[in-house]
Amino acid sequence: MRTVIFDFDLTLVDSVSAITRGLNKMAEHFDLPRVTEADTRRVMSLEAGDLWASLWGRYDPAWNDYFLSVVAKQEKDYLDLVPGARELLAKIKDAGLGLALATNRDNAWGALGSIGLASFFDTAVGSGDVPRGKPAPDMLLMVMDQMGADPSQTIYVGDAVFDMQAARRAGIRGVGLLEGGTPREDLVKAGAWRVRDSLSDLGDIIGIV
Repeated sequence: MRTVIFDFDLTLVDSVSAITRGLNKMAEHFDLPRVTEADTRRVMSLEAGDLWASLWGRYDPAWNDYFLSVVAKQEKDYLDLVPGARELLAKIKDAGLGLALATNRDNAWGALGSIGLASFFDTAVGSGDVPRGKPAPDMLLMVMDQMGADPSQTIYVGDAVFDMQAARRAGIRGVGLLEGGTPREDLVKAGAWRVRDSLSDLGDIIGIV
């Protein structure tokens, strides 16, 4: 294994509470129905426009402006790193492996910077950088092109069905994490090469201890 690509939400960060708080701030501002954490889990792997349309039945570009100018600036104060994330990334870098992020968030570098992880990564690609977000393979293909990565020596670690579908379509191996809440059978059906409980169970796959 030479290159490890990570998803962001529910892979490196536990963001359900933070995202739910932000969505309800938007709901209050635009007089929309409030959402629950269960609602957030159902839609959070979608791109922003599709996420909001799934929750509220439509998409208004003004929501994105408000999200970027108000909600996103506050969200970082409520994000929690998944236990062991920083230590795992440090071990991967120490082993000389390439590290990348591929997320359906618009601003991938901004997401990493918000939780102090940007320095670990060689590149980061978000949905704003490619024509199509996950489950399309576009961002994974862009990452591999930027890094000169060999698909046979690359894995994508994520928590969602979309992550595993994107990995399969990009010709790389997908590793699904159960701590994100997606059932094992759904990850396997979507094309997961391996399924593990959490980040702390990746050492043998990546080749680190």
